[in-house]
Amino acid sequence: MKTKIEILENDKNQNVDDFYLTFKEKLETVHTFPSDYIFKFIVSSKACDIAKVYSIFENAGASFSTRDSKNGKYSSITVKTPVNDAEDVIIYYRQVAAIEGIEVL
Repeated sequence: MKTKIEILENDKNQNVDDFYLTFKEKLETVHTFPSDYIFKFIVSSKACDIAKVYSIFENAGASFSTRDSKNGKYSSITVKTPVNDAEDVIIYYRQVAAIEGIEVL
C-alpha cells in the first residue's frame, strides 16, 4: 500500500491535538510499519451508521467483522486493514471519530 490516505475536507477534528501526537509516538514505538492494523468501533445498529464506517475503509483493502449487542441496539465493528505508517492510523481514527455517536475502542 503506497498511496497516502486523504483527509476528509469536512473532518471536524482537523487540528492535531496532544492526544493524537502522543498516540502517534506510541504507535511508532510498538508497531512495525507497513503492516495490517486492527481498528475496533461501537456504533448504533442502524444500517446507515454501519455504512459510514465501512465507507471510510472501502478502498483500503480492509476486512470487516460485525457483531450485534445482546439487545441489538449497538454493533461492534472490527476492521483489519493495511497501513503504511502511524499517520495512516491516526487519519483513519480521525475520520471515524467525525461520525456522530461512534465509540472508538
